[in-house]
Amino acid sequence: MTSRTVASTRRTKEFQTADRARNSILETLDAEISGVRPMIARSWYRSRAAGVDGSADRGMVDAGRVDEHTLSAAEPHLRKLDEVASDLGGYVSLTAPNGALVHPSFLRADDSFPEGYSLLEESCGSNGEGLALEEGRGVWLAPEEHFREDMRGNWCFGSLVRDPFHNRVRAVVGLTFPETRVFQIDPGSTLLMLEGVSSRIEQDIATRTSSKERALLDEYLTVTRRRGDTPIIAMDGKNSLMNAAATSRLQENDLAIVEGYAKSVMSSGRSTTATVTLSGLGSAELTMTAVQLLGASVGVIVTLRPRGEQRHLHRVVRESVETDSVPESFALTQLRQHVVGASDEFEATLALAARAVEQSRSAVIFGEAGAGKRRLAGAIAGLRGSSVFVDARHRSSSLPLVDEVSQALGANPDTIVIGHADELSQLDGIAIVRAVGAHPTAKVIMTAHRATPTTIRIAEFCGALEIGVAPLRKRREDIPLLAQSMATDFGKTTLSRKMLSALMNADWERNVEQLRSVVINALERSRGGEATMDDLPISFQRVASMGRLSRLEEAEYSELRSALREARGNRRLAASMLQIGRSTLYRRMDFFRSRGLDL
Repeated sequence: MTSRTVASTRRTKEFQTADRARNSILETLDAEISGVRPMIARSWYRSRAAGVDGSADRGMVDAGRVDEHTLSAAEPHLRKLDEVASDLGGYVSLTAPNGALVHPSFLRADDSFPEGYSLLEESCGSNGEGLALEEGRGVWLAPEEHFREDMRGNWCFGSLVRDPFHNRVRAVVGLTFPETRVFQIDPGSTLLMLEGVSSRIEQDIATRTSSKERALLDEYLTVTRRRGDTPIIAMDGKNSLMNAAATSRLQENDLAIVEGYAKSVMSSGRSTTATVTLSGLGSAELTMTAVQLLGASVGVIVTLRPRGEQRHLHRVVRESVETDSVPESFALTQLRQHVVGASDEFEATLALAARAVEQSRSAVIFGEAGAGKRRLAGAIAGLRGSSVFVDARHRSSSLPLVDEVSQALGANPDTIVIGHADELSQLDGIAIVRAVGAHPTAKVIMTAHRATPTTIRIAEFCGALEIGVAPLRKRREDIPLLAQSMATDFGKTTLSRKMLSALMNADWERNVEQLRSVVINALERSRGGEATMDDLPISFQRVASMGRLSRLEEAEYSELRSALREARGNRRLAASMLQIGRSTLYRRMDFFRSRGLDL
């Protein structure tokens, strides 16, 4: 009997053993699996629990991206590996950290697996890349160890490419050989070779890391050595580093909130602090230190310090936990039914609004356009009884403003609300004070962007309580709550996590008004039960993309567009004008296009 015959007999027995084990778990999820490696048994359990069909391909697709630094470092190594694989009928693949297959131009593509094909175990069952991501290490699978029947003709290997400075996965390198071409193989040695390739890619990433990134890294390491137990995050607008304390204590949306606050430091170059409410830490103080990087670029080191117990969690959580604290007042509870938020800024505003209701006081509400001043004024007025609204900017009557106010007061409302009060003239202010003086029981609520001599005069006469409404960029924790409330009012109650993160990371110049416009537009565009990133208006996606560029990248983007316009789209000429290589030009064009920007 030849050695090949012996090997063939052994492989047949291995397939039969694997078939029996696989059939048992297909019949009963909690079946005992024997005869396969423990790692494979775990993978099969996970695949079965995720509802993967052992005989059919779901064909799930997701948007995946491997960053340009990783692609540049990986190209020479994977080209060589792909040449070797080609001689044996195999393929080299590259997968994004989210499990989506990418097809870089320097690799041959397997036509049976399109770009974006999800190799996560929960999507397609046991495979090299998905198992490597799940186990957090390099893995190999024999043909019979795949969960799906149509994938059982291949030897599969997967190795993680990690960031050389922290534990984040940058990509997964996959290697596949058909058993018909490679009948006998030493999987352990093959995996060792593949992991060597991944290691060399990681070394090249470290070598290619720009001096800008190294400056941020050095500062980050200095701070983390001093405050190892404190959550610390370093950002430069493109990369982020987190220590173990931040990784373990922050939840998914917390990073987007912190990122939003850090953007202002990267834009201004000035260090600052902010108080926020995070899901993982509760009320916390952010100390954001500007770090001067290469050229005009600025990074930021964020230190997060929890402020005692989590007293300012969202009200649903707060109401579900018994405490010894004093129960909320009736006014505060009623106001929560009309306005939405969870941040410290929101809680401070709401407390003042409740005081105005309880003390039956007039109030002047200051804040940026669209921040929610009128909604808060309406909520306060609604709890008092009857009210009349007069807008100093958008007139609904042909009467002079003072006559309109006098006519409104003549109906004896409990409250008169004056919108855009900072646009009142001083003569208007004098007349309004006289009119209000003739109706001493009526209370006045003014909304204004800023204080003026007129608003001050009216507020002093009425004994008004001053209430500030912070812009969304200073209370980013409120954004997902507001967006979800808008979706519920619209009739669709689900917004994807990625979409909420994008909303939290935007600056919202027109505040809640602009947020509502974007969310409603996305809900109208969505077709399924969940609104996703793809449903966001294109105009918002472009603005948000520009907001994620550093000042240096914004300047580069402008120069690149100008060169391409002057060269009438001729890339060779544009590269010459910019004095860079064509390959560099192509990479930078791909970088900006990946952020939704036109060139």
